[in-house]
Amino acid sequence: MGIDFFLICQYINDVNLCILNFKLQKENEMLTRFTVGNFCSFDKNQTLSLISSSIQNHKERLYQTNDFKLLKFASVFGANAAGKSNFIKAMSYAQAAILVGVENEYFENKKEVYFRLNPENKTKPSYFEFEICIDKSIYAYGFEMIINQKRITEEWLVKLNKSKDEIIFSRNTSTGSVYFNNGYLSDESNSRMKIYLEDFQHVTNKTFLSEIVSNKSELYKNNNKMKILKEIHNWIGNLNISYPDTTITGYDGFSKKNISDFLEAIKIFKTGISDVKATEISKEQALDKISPSFRKNIEEAIQKTCPKDCNKDESLCETFGFKMNINGRLIFVTFKNRDPVFTEITFEHFGIKDVQFSLAEESNGTQRLLDLLSILFTRKDNSIFIIDEIDQSLHPQLTRKFIENFLHYAKKKDIQLIISTHESHLLDLEMVRQDEIFFVESTPTGDSVLYPFDRFKERYDKKIEKAYLDGRYGAVPVFDSIFFPADDK
Repeated sequence: MGIDFFLICQYINDVNLCILNFKLQKENEMLTRFTVGNFCSFDKNQTLSLISSSIQNHKERLYQTNDFKLLKFASVFGANAAGKSNFIKAMSYAQAAILVGVENEYFENKKEVYFRLNPENKTKPSYFEFEICIDKSIYAYGFEMIINQKRITEEWLVKLNKSKDEIIFSRNTSTGSVYFNNGYLSDESNSRMKIYLEDFQHVTNKTFLSEIVSNKSELYKNNNKMKILKEIHNWIGNLNISYPDTTITGYDGFSKKNISDFLEAIKIFKTGISDVKATEISKEQALDKISPSFRKNIEEAIQKTCPKDCNKDESLCETFGFKMNINGRLIFVTFKNRDPVFTEITFEHFGIKDVQFSLAEESNGTQRLLDLLSILFTRKDNSIFIIDEIDQSLHPQLTRKFIENFLHYAKKKDIQLIISTHESHLLDLEMVRQDEIFFVESTPTGDSVLYPFDRFKERYDKKIEKAYLDGRYGAVPVFDSIFFPADDK
């Protein structure tokens, strides 16, 4: 695939390259809802809503829009194979389709990710929709797609209002019908848009949103209302989606400015690390033993990452960078006067300064924690982190401690974290709100259903962990027998 800035992490020859902060985000951008249907284990449309309920506990970490409040944290629980990971995969799939189009090689081995337990779904469109809060207004952007044919059939962008929703644009590739709200266009751009719409009537392999933002920038250059398209496109590009075998990205990374804070954070979690050393190294030292092709990709990414605006604002340049795991070495690439600066991070244990440990020499749990801590060090408001199986390789108490720290952090920063997990220790209503808990359960027909915990109307002081494990809320495995292997004959 080369380097695609939305697909954040790639593993090539034991090199993990992560792009950080590739796009600038506008302030006041939050996820409101995400809906998916006919994708993997999801047959009918299922929605994760981050609109808060009337629950009063921990309301200090809610985000206020014009009409309601939004959650900054959501946790999704469920048995193995219930569909937790599939819901997150749906976000990643939609992100890729929007940003690069469905002809990208990323989609070549994903022609069968519709809900296959219903044969009719092969020719039915799958549904993907993000609801996004931007400047306290809500926008719904989505599309439908016949996955097996890699064909986008519908696409829309709507501003959601209390009285009447306002369609910004919509299109149907099957009928050729297209619409763009003239209220978002100047007289000059109106005629251009008509031409673009006509040319795009039956285009099925890429989104109209991406086409306008990527190739028709003259339409919104001097048009404030049209800039909403770019803001939504950038928001989607900035979604930070990670899995147990990938690293978390989209944060500012490690710098000499925050080394002491980083050290203090590590000490809190009792990993055995007593100090962190940041050593500036040369480009040749950093990229040693990398294949020529991948080295070329890194160099191209370096060139593209730091924008021209950095020449005017040195502080802006510091918010861009790479995180690289090269053969177990943790290396950050930052910029000074647009020139890349390579810094290798090593660790000391028990105060012994003569012995340095690389990232690869740390335990899997420590590596996971160091990755998660990056969330707490983001300098950006409105960052959204979506993490599948956050508890992977972590002790239950370590997972809980991290979530506690994030929830405290969320009181003062507009940041969202959505996780899937098996960790029942998080089911503590003294720590989380009832509406921050969701369950995914597989039905007898094999499709996944997502539902909120607060529908059970439990009191805020109820101990729910045991009740969940006992099956009171569903979304747990049920065993009806014990298996004993037959005796050898």
